[in-house]
This record gives sequence, C-alpha cells and structure tokens, in this order.
Amino acid sequence: MTLPALPVRFDYLRAVGRCPAFAKLKMELDAQGLSDETAAMQRGSAVHALLFETAKVTSYPGAVRRGKEWDAFQAENGGALILTKAEHDKAAAMAEAVRRHKEAVRLLEGTREKTINFKINGRDCRCTPDVAVYDSRAVELKTTFSADPVRFQSHALRLGYHGQLSWQLNAIKAAGLGQPKEAYIVAVESSPPYPVTVLRLTSRALEQGERLWRLWFERFQVCEQSGYWPAYAESVVDLDVPDDVELTFSDEALEAAGAPPF
Repeated sequence: MTLPALPVRFDYLRAVGRCPAFAKLKMELDAQGLSDETAAMQRGSAVHALLFETAKVTSYPGAVRRGKEWDAFQAENGGALILTKAEHDKAAAMAEAVRRHKEAVRLLEGTREKTINFKINGRDCRCTPDVAVYDSRAVELKTTFSADPVRFQSHALRLGYHGQLSWQLNAIKAAGLGQPKEAYIVAVESSPPYPVTVLRLTSRALEQGERLWRLWFERFQVCEQSGYWPAYAESVVDLDVPDDVELTFSDEALEAAGAPPF
C-alpha cells in the first residue's frame, strides 16, 4: 500500500521513535478512517469532551454491543462518544475532579482543540493542542494511572510529552499565531479519588523535547522518502545476562510472559 502524504502529526513522530513500522501502520489506519484507540484512550477522549463540551458523551445501558438494540442506540446517538456505564461514570468523575482544581481550570481557558496547520522544511504538518493561548502557553490534559508528580514524570518522558508540547509551541510560532513560551500538563488520575496535578515544563524539558521531535522528524522523512519503514531490528540480536545479576522467577512474571507455571 502506498502511503498518502498525510500531514505529519506528533503521533506519527512518536511512533517512529518506537520503530518506523508503527508509524506506517498508524498512517495506514488513518488513511482508511480506522481507529486504534484503546479503552483508556476512549475514556480520555470522553474526559476531554465532557470538560471542553466538544462532543456528546453517553453510556449504553445494554450488556452486549451488538444486535438490533445496539444498532438502534448508535443510530440515535450519531456522533456521540458511547461508553459503558462504568466508563461513563468514571470519565464524569475525572472531569469533575479537574473542575474542582482552580489552577487547572485557569490554565484550561483558551482556544480549545483547534487544529493548527504549518510546515517544516516544506512538509505539511499539523497539531491540535488541547488548549492554546497563542501569545502565552500550550496546555495538554492527560488522563493517567498516577498523577503523583514523581511517577508521572517518568511516564511523561516515556511517552515524549515534553516533545509533544515543544511540537505544539513550534506549530503556533510557525503558523504565525503567536510566540508562546510556556507549556503545562494537567494530569488527572483514572482511579478514585481522581487526584489532579498541574505540571509546568521547564525550559530544559522543552529544549530536550525539541531535540527529540526534530530527531524523529528526520527519521520520518528518511523513511518516507525511501519507502522503507523498518521494525525494531533487521538482524539477529543477542540476548545476554550480566554476570552480577541473579535471576529469580515468580508466577506473576511467568504469567505476564505467557509462560506456564512450574
């Protein structure tokens, strides 16, 4: 399948950082109008919609999502985000927790979920900040398993959130909309009591984030121009064990690896 020249999104760059084959898959799905959203991602979309009022969110009362009743419910709620009752209740509680956090509410005021089109080296790009105040800041609302500042920091680095916010600041500038310098993340935990933490990205975090997305962008362009989107490794990779490591096995570790217990 020949990949269409879709505008470059940060999701594609982050996928390239994982391995280019994932970026190729993500673009193929987008070209076909298909989704790879997980249940957690759907819940996050619902929290956004409830807070920003960008889409209707409803719950399906039935136990099975198929058959005539399900088809009729979908038809009656076209364009809505449809969750199970449990997921809907959780999303609503998370949104309410954000509303009770004064600093989060302040930062989430601005232009919400407006797509920005821009170019890098002549290549069409796009991004949609959750919230932007073009002369001031970009803000992302993130749902997470832990909003603890220490734990969330490692999670944010793994997912390249510093790269995402830097990408958004660059987009605003490249599109001639403003010169923002600040970036924030509003993190809301997905379990009761749904703690909310507001994090400000330091200048160092944003600098490192820019280096990250520029590296990924270069890799993306090389793959796009060559038509070659490799996986993790093309050759045999050694699996070794350091001399000073003592191996222990647990039933939980074996189960996670898909191995039967002893």
